[in-house]
Amino acid sequence: MTNIIIGTTPTITYKFSIVSPADFRTAILTIKNQSEIIIEKTLADAVAGEDSLSWTLTQQETLLIGTRSCKMMLNWVTHSGKRGASEETAIMGVSNHVREVI
Repeated sequence: MTNIIIGTTPTITYKFSIVSPADFRTAILTIKNQSEIIIEKTLADAVAGEDSLSWTLTQQETLLIGTRSCKMMLNWVTHSGKRGASEETAIMGVSNHVREVI
């Protein structure tokens, strides 16, 4: 499980060894609570490295996570049409003494 302190701006990074982010036509990072997707980031929001994609969450987005358990997952499609997905990762929103955007 990965902890995210709410109200902060963490960077989430996925590293790849079999596929290259340069080959991605689409990539969608999602964070879901028990019933719905509460955060969705696309390839346009990502910073691409040679073997990685990174997204920085906003303060407001991490406040949406709240102090609960959520699931995170990445889906992608390559230019050749092959679709892949990461395993689902459990994340936990951790309390912050300042629970607002500053």
